[in-house]
Amino acid sequence: SKGMTAAEVQAGAANAGANLRIIDDKTVGVAMGEGITRDDLFALLCGAFQIEAPDVTADDSLTKIESKYAREGEILTHPIFRQHHSETQMLRYLKSLENKDLALNHSMISLGSCTMKLNATSEMIPVTWPEFCNIHPFAPHDQVKGYHEMIQDLNTDLAEITGFAAVSAQPNSGA
Repeated sequence: SKGMTAAEVQAGAANAGANLRIIDDKTVGVAMGEGITRDDLFALLCGAFQIEAPDVTADDSLTKIESKYAREGEILTHPIFRQHHSETQMLRYLKSLENKDLALNHSMISLGSCTMKLNATSEMIPVTWPEFCNIHPFAPHDQVKGYHEMIQDLNTDLAEITGFAAVSAQPNSGA
């Protein structure tokens, strides 16, 4: 990749099926999630950075936990973890604790509590669908035209339904 411009690296990454963020003429930003595979990494290094036959094997010492640090006992053995079999049941249990003055929104789960109070779990299910949630935050505009169209259509429909002059899609979390 020496001698390559950031634009050349980004173009190579796009051809390899990856997106990179251009920081300046000689620097790109690479963000990877949990779903990346060695094959993905290999394709990125070859396509974007033009490295021939990169070694993407991992050093086992970096991925193993020494036995002296490994957990020996069972986890989540409290009966409560076997009593609730759905997210809704667990949320109701947590709400019952909150009602007993263990204010979860001020102790254990301070971030996200606004969203939990404002959105029913069933309303949030669609945002977990791969068709919606797997877009990279730095995806180029030409790859997210459908998202923009969907959001604009929703805003237009909501403005028409409510009689407002305009509607803007914003997250409703206070965090």
